[in-house]
Amino acid sequence: MRKELRKQIELLEQKMSKSPNNGGSRFLYKREKMIRFQLLIRNLPQKQLAKHLKITESYLSKLITGERYSQEFEIFITKHLEINYCFM
Repeated sequence: MRKELRKQIELLEQKMSKSPNNGGSRFLYKREKMIRFQLLIRNLPQKQLAKHLKITESYLSKLITGERYSQEFEIFITKHLEINYCFM
């Protein structure tokens, strides 16, 4: 179990190194990292989340990286992923 989680975290780090926010806004980088980590912990693929929110996968990617904004997505982050911006 620990090895699997460690591998998943390494994959997350690799993905985050390619993030458009890497080297840019620290807030957006931390926000994106937190969202992706919570999705990983909850075993919730991005495809499934896009279906749940009734949006396209590409739009979801833009919401996660901070290129776009949606109040519905922010509410989802707060309630379901339990991400609070006060502790970032």
